Amino acid sequence: MKSYLAVFCHPLFIFIGLLFVCMNVNALGNSSSLQHQFRVDTHIELAKFYDREIIEFEFVKNNWQLEFDAKNYQFKRISDVLQLQTNITATDPIDSFALTLVEKQSQCYDRAGLATTSKDFSHVWLAGKEMFKGDTFINESLDELNTHGKYRTLDIDLSFDPVHYGDDNCSGAIQFSVELEI
Repeated sequence: MKSYLAVFCHPLFIFIGLLFVCMNVNALGNSSSLQHQFRVDTHIELAKFYDREIIEFEFVKNNWQLEFDAKNYQFKRISDVLQLQTNITATDPIDSFALTLVEKQSQCYDRAGLATTSKDFSHVWLAGKEMFKGDTFINESLDELNTHGKYRTLDIDLSFDPVHYGDDNCSGAIQFSVELEI
């Protein structure tokens, strides 16, 4: 058997209750206060807190051997694909990353091994846009999905200015940094 209780309040009782509360608040205002500072230490294990990660970040070819165009005295343009694979699932709202060109350098040397004036003659093109050292592509989307998670492939091209006669050996490097945007 269910029972119900009905309470009826008279406006006079409500007024007395409010008056009592107001009196207590005023009484607290006159009392002395006591403060105490508590120290809280926390150790966050990021591996458990944030489990999304970049699984793969590499060029398909990994190491480039340049061909030399003797007629124009410059290296031939090369193309590759930059792959970025994550473990982010399809339902995860994170779907963008930032890509920064951290280093871009090239230098030629003569037969004695001394640096020549052929320096910084390489150009990096990512998805059709030239990138300079320090440039960042922000909010690039992870717009493809496979069994590992969201991923992205980007076309990359390297082009080269002519080098000088007498250059015997040339080398260079590019370095990218990538981070997920949360």
